[in-house]
Amino acid sequence: MENYRIRKLIIYYFLEDRSILMVEPKMVNSGTMQGAFLNRQMVLKQDGSDMPFEPSDFRVGLDIGLCGRAIRIYDTDEYTRAFFNNVGQPQADAQSCPEDAFVTSCKPIPPKKDPELLEFLEKKLGGGRVPSQKQFLDHDRKVLRFYTQSGDL
Repeated sequence: MENYRIRKLIIYYFLEDRSILMVEPKMVNSGTMQGAFLNRQMVLKQDGSDMPFEPSDFRVGLDIGLCGRAIRIYDTDEYTRAFFNNVGQPQADAQSCPEDAFVTSCKPIPPKKDPELLEFLEKKLGGGRVPSQKQFLDHDRKVLRFYTQSGDL
């Protein structure tokens, strides 16, 4: 069922020394190693220019080659958007991240409810709904009575 897996990463770019940190958020029971994907270091572009990555290389909607992987950037945080707006290079709107077979298999499937089967099982276990006429006759002449006193509060 699972031929591929899309892994979500958070990329931190440090302006002071042009280093990159890539972290994968932890997902319970995913079966893969998670955490630091790339420790903080300066990474050179894979296009043969031997230049480090610059902030302008990271744009929403672009695919970048980083550490032998194809990475698509689909969103940024508000600080990054504000930074690029101040520089005069606004980021594109956020895109949706595609889902792989693992993510879709983790979504709970609501069980189908069969009211007739449910009533049958309840009656078989000794419970179930009591017909309204029987319930009316069982509680005939049984009244809850409350005595109160009125006065100024």
